[in-house]
Amino acid sequence: MTREEILEYPYDGVIKRIIEGHGDEDDTFVIVYQGKMDEHMVNDEIGNVLQTSTYIVSIPLTKDADGKWIVPRKGDVIEINVYGMEFSLTIDNCEPSQLGGVSIYATRNSW
Repeated sequence: MTREEILEYPYDGVIKRIIEGHGDEDDTFVIVYQGKMDEHMVNDEIGNVLQTSTYIVSIPLTKDADGKWIVPRKGDVIEINVYGMEFSLTIDNCEPSQLGGVSIYATRNSW
């Protein structure tokens, strides 16, 4: 990628779903989506008050191996790499679009 290039999905990331273990079983993760995505922070700055950052993450609307649309759920975790800076987000809500993308509303949970 050159500086002049503007990509719709410039970053790499993965969306995981936590499957809770029962009894002595450990929780496991299932990969819901792995590939290209974009993100931007959407919260307003409120003086000098510490606050949680909220983001909108975009992924292409694609189908899984079974032919089902990939639409993440509330509570799924996004791990994203933005120019070498890795952080994770927890999904609050998401909305597929007729334009071929999924808008994901998420809260940052790691720094």
